[in-house]
Amino acid sequence: MTTAKHMPVSALQPNSECIIRSLGPDEKIAQRLAQMGVLPGTQLQIIRVAPLGSTIEVADAQGQSFALRQKELEAMTCDPVAMPLVSELLMLGQTYRIRSLLGGKTFRLRMEREGLTKGEHIQIRKTGTKPIRVYLVGQDKQVKLGSGEAKKIVVEVISHEPRD
Repeated sequence: MTTAKHMPVSALQPNSECIIRSLGPDEKIAQRLAQMGVLPGTQLQIIRVAPLGSTIEVADAQGQSFALRQKELEAMTCDPVAMPLVSELLMLGQTYRIRSLLGGKTFRLRMEREGLTKGEHIQIRKTGTKPIRVYLVGQDKQVKLGSGEAKKIVVEVISHEPRD
């Protein structure tokens, strides 16, 4: 569970967002990406991965959706901005802000009762165990989540220094 700067876009999972930093060394791929409007500084959201993983549907900040080939994704590097709570990029002790809850009304109401709402600050203090334990910063409260619930919670980094 480490957050890497300038990582390949192909390492991200659905519901993750990143800012493109480089289009890679291959001029053909860089030209194709530029023609589609994917340039350094562009924010992309990973929508879904094809069943065999050969293409990934992404959307840019303007909402335009398109598919990218695995070769194009591997060429680009990015900085992760937001990711699901089950992402391997999350670091222990780092503080995150809940960016969105992707489930339906019942899910959102249950999360609200637990104190997990949009904008809430949380930390993950232990990994490798199920259920996933999330700590609400400033409330001295722990919430246990199943992996299905954790997939529906998208978080963004607000501090880059892990706390003990």
